[in-house]
Amino acid sequence: MSCTNAYFNGWASCSTLLEKMNGAALQTKGETWTDTSIVSASTWHTEVADKTTATRSVLPVPILSFENTTDEPEVTTSQLGIKSITSKGIPSGMLGLKAGLCDYKQLHALEGTEYEFFPFFQDGSFWATRKADGTLKGFRVKVDTVAGLPPEDKSLSFPMHLFFQNYLEFEDVVVFRPEFTFNDVLDYGPVGMDIRIVTPYVISTGVVIVKITNRGTGEGHLALAIADIEILSSNAPPTVAISTLVDDGLGQYTLTIQSEAAPFAAGEYAIIQASDEDDTPTYLTYLSHSIKISA
Repeated sequence: MSCTNAYFNGWASCSTLLEKMNGAALQTKGETWTDTSIVSASTWHTEVADKTTATRSVLPVPILSFENTTDEPEVTTSQLGIKSITSKGIPSGMLGLKAGLCDYKQLHALEGTEYEFFPFFQDGSFWATRKADGTLKGFRVKVDTVAGLPPEDKSLSFPMHLFFQNYLEFEDVVVFRPEFTFNDVLDYGPVGMDIRIVTPYVISTGVVIVKITNRGTGEGHLALAIADIEILSSNAPPTVAISTLVDDGLGQYTLTIQSEAAPFAAGEYAIIQASDEDDTPTYLTYLSHSIKISA
């Protein structure tokens, strides 16, 4: 801490206590907003559910509870009995997610990764922080999840630990009260799908069989096309593509995935993700987790 010239300023005409958190959103690290875009419902819809993967950057996080786990400030007492704060704890917390095990187990992939975090509150407001260049962002956070047996407190069945990275970001909180609410942002989110391998990749043909179901129901998701299966990354030589897709009418799909029109060599892989879009087509209505297809 350093001392600067401090000048008194006025008080607002109202004073209110802080509201309870009723939702949150994670955004890809480094993404920023303007004062106009951050209160635009259509922009949030795009960031949550745009059909283009590179454009989607926000995950709404429904919660049942929030616990502030920030360490108390470190207070040192001098030999003369004078107290001083010598260290301030960087904020941290724990969310109890409003989710199911089928959702929570897919969140383990987020562990140890840094994101931008936006807390939403019961009065319809949410917080952001302002950068030196005038743009807005969430609070930099590292998230962790915990697998294990059920806790005594069922509201903490699916905990997400939040470890914020920068104390100063919270000294520059910017409060927004948009026309939309957190429930609107949550409703923008695609319905989850699960994808699993039924028959492993066959090197001689490039064929793999996967099962795609609507999350939480186990019902097969039908009528997907090649364009609905995206190759997110691969270590095989470009160009990697899906050349054929056969739907058995029950949510089971036979895919031919090849590199340069030839099957993968041993050790090569592709990471794929399935989605389905609405009638516009602008926004996704269904989105699966990613899965690795290895030769």
